[in-house]
This record gives sequence, structure tokens and C-alpha cells, in this order.
Amino acid sequence: MTIRNTLIAASTAALVLAAGSASFAGKFVAMPASKGGASINCSIPNNVVCTISSAKGVKSVKISASGPNGAFDLVNKSYRSCPKQVKVFWDSAYQGNSTQIVECSSSMGFKAAN
Repeated sequence: MTIRNTLIAASTAALVLAAGSASFAGKFVAMPASKGGASINCSIPNNVVCTISSAKGVKSVKISASGPNGAFDLVNKSYRSCPKQVKVFWDSAYQGNSTQIVECSSSMGFKAAN
């Protein structure tokens, strides 16, 4: 399952939960965003909340949706310190349909001084 499918499932589940006709727990299993790369774990309390993890560190996260006037960003965050884990969230009324996670390269980060 791709991140896009996960986000679609998260948004669909949120709509079902909002309608009050489901007993869905609102949690999603962590899954890789790419082979050997970042992973994403989403849940839906009142918002879609995703925890993104990467052994290399996360440089940026961009999640977009389409609306009647074109595409718009649900999340567009950059991280200078390349954290190993970040949490992003957005209103569960919107369905993310494009996800871009940029991992830090191995040359980024801090090196010990000699």
C-alpha cells in the first residue's frame, strides 16, 4: 500500500467516523514510504496525524490535496536539523492525494570536530 493509499484510507475513515456509522479505531499501521526509506504512521482523532520516521533524518514533508480551484498544501514543512522523526497533521475533512518526503543525505548533519 502506498502513502497515497494510506492517506486516502485515512481521509475516508475520517469521513465515516464523522458520520458516526463506524466502530473504526482510527489507527494505521506504520509502512515504508519507499524501499528502505522513510516510514509513515497515521491516525485520525479529530485530525489526520502522521508520524514520519527515517534513519537518515527528515529534511521536508509536503502533503497536498486537490480542490475546486486546484492543488493546495495540507502540510509543507522543512526541518533544518534533520530529525529522525516528525509529526504532521491536518484537518481530516481534507483528503491528501500527493505526498513528498525528502530524507536527509548522508553528508548532511553534524560531524565531530577533529
